[in-house]
Amino acid sequence: MSATATPVATEPSTAGLFGEADLSQERLLKRNLRFLVASAACMISGAIINLFIDRPPWTDVAVVIGVVGLTLGYPMFWIALKTLVSTEVKLRNKLNTEVFITIALVAVVYEGEYWYASWVVFILWVGETLMAWTGRHARSAVEALLKLVPRQARVAIPGDKTQLVPVEHVQIGQTVIVHPGERMPVDGVILTGATTIDESMLTGEAVPAERGIGEEVFAGTYNLQGAIQIRTAKTADQNTVARIVALMRKAQREHIPAKRTVDLFLLWFLPLVLLVAAVAGLLTGSLERVATILLVITPCAFAASTPLAIIATVGNAARRGIVVKGAASLEAASRASIVLLDKTGTLTSSTPALNAIDGFGYTDAEVLQLAAIAEKQSSHPLARAVVTTAEAQGMVVPDPDAFELAAGHGVKATFQQHSLVVGNERYLDQIGVTITGIVREIALRREAEGRTIAYLIRDGVIIGLLGFLAEPRREASEVIAGLKRLGVKQIVMITGDRDDPARAVAQQLGIAYRAQATPQAKLDQVQMRQREGHTVAMVGDGINDATALAAADVGIAMVTAGAEVSALAADVVVHGDNLNRVLAAMKLARRGISTIRLNILFATAYNIGGLILALFGLISPGTAVLFHAASFISVVLNSATVLRYNPKVPGSEPV
Repeated sequence: MSATATPVATEPSTAGLFGEADLSQERLLKRNLRFLVASAACMISGAIINLFIDRPPWTDVAVVIGVVGLTLGYPMFWIALKTLVSTEVKLRNKLNTEVFITIALVAVVYEGEYWYASWVVFILWVGETLMAWTGRHARSAVEALLKLVPRQARVAIPGDKTQLVPVEHVQIGQTVIVHPGERMPVDGVILTGATTIDESMLTGEAVPAERGIGEEVFAGTYNLQGAIQIRTAKTADQNTVARIVALMRKAQREHIPAKRTVDLFLLWFLPLVLLVAAVAGLLTGSLERVATILLVITPCAFAASTPLAIIATVGNAARRGIVVKGAASLEAASRASIVLLDKTGTLTSSTPALNAIDGFGYTDAEVLQLAAIAEKQSSHPLARAVVTTAEAQGMVVPDPDAFELAAGHGVKATFQQHSLVVGNERYLDQIGVTITGIVREIALRREAEGRTIAYLIRDGVIIGLLGFLAEPRREASEVIAGLKRLGVKQIVMITGDRDDPARAVAQQLGIAYRAQATPQAKLDQVQMRQREGHTVAMVGDGINDATALAAADVGIAMVTAGAEVSALAADVVVHGDNLNRVLAAMKLARRGISTIRLNILFATAYNIGGLILALFGLISPGTAVLFHAASFISVVLNSATVLRYNPKVPGSEPV
């Protein structure tokens, strides 16, 4: 089966100085390289003639070479012309970067400095090529996801036959067959068969997942073992991978407040510079002075300062299983002063572990084995924890002779002519078993420790007590410490769980907590802190967190593949059962925003320094071009460093 990219969405574009808005990243880079080589040839040839062969015949050649080099900037000139003549562009917006550079080049050419003009065009192409290269590498992590989805699917047709069809033609409800060694072409539910699936491309988990009838599978994941039949649940343009890619493309195109500030600054700054250049020209009578001022102050670096850093940050995050839905989310995450975290599934594992056994007349091992026998046919998470613990200790867990489920309360079983009951206190009341003496004392102590209690009854007598606790994740303490090192002022666990288990987890992690919080209470906590002037990050994983995630300045959802509600409500989606990626997302956001600020600082310093030198006639147009090139290339290269940035958080390595 082919594993090439599924054409589910068009590739985003980044408009720049040379009219690349309609080009794909690959075509854009190739085009820029061609223009760069051509402009370099003109610039170098002109330099040789100007410096070493200053004779009339060669002067004409130099002019021709300069004109050709200048002509290579025609995409920019065309944009400038369209901007000036367009009736849709407001007057105050007509002096954009392209128009500004074109005016500068006209002044240089009027002075007869054709080589300087070709040199300017060459420098611009250097910057544009670096931008295209950075953009392509930043987006490669996003596009790599699509390449994991097969282009065709093996669809079942009447007569026990199959037919290979383009994956975008597969409809919801159709049956798709996937053999071992193939990737899933669609999101769906297993109809027949069982297998082991490598889901690391979505979750980051190295351990393959066991999947059987009725369980979900996702496009792009790798079928390791058995042949399975899948009922298609989503079309190609709506599957998990396609939605992730669409969200990240959207984020890479968006602007943040810093970009809007730069745009507003340029809106007033460029006309002011043009006025200063005109006044300087009138006072000195030198058109060269005008050209120098305009060349040194061209705003390419300002224009590139924000979008490149955003693209690089989102691309880096994608490689680590972190989906950033909007550029504004990066800025909010970088400013977060309070982090609210859900407990179950976020700070703790989703399923409580059996970590306390008390026997009354029986050993702990005997209590565990009898409880496992009674619970073996139950699918309740606590029952699975009992059976898993017994099997992990090497115990044989036979099936009970009879089994009865009391939904939400416990189970009743028969084994070797003895009755076995495992249940909570309410179930014991229903069957007439009283909790007294030492059993009551130990149960109260276990509950004070935050545990959920279940009792084991054999032939009507309580013989054991089982304590369950959702313990903090192994990485939770380090993530909390990492958030504090980032400057987060308050970290609060907010949970719908009872006070005892909530307090136990909060004390282990050294953070504040709020227990028995309904979804409305979680929302109220977010809004209260926002009214106090804080930037709030909310981290959660479930439906009950969705309203708080949506209301927070930045909502971060920890989801397994295919999770819906919390992922839809969040601004940042962390795929996989790994809290470390939340810390990695926060660190990436801060690095991205700090890079933008440094870019703006570079651009400002170069422009102000160059402008002062140009005003006093201390630099030539050629030197002005070098100033412009230095600022532009500094911004591009600084943005590219975000691609290589490693947040150094275990478990957040690129997947």
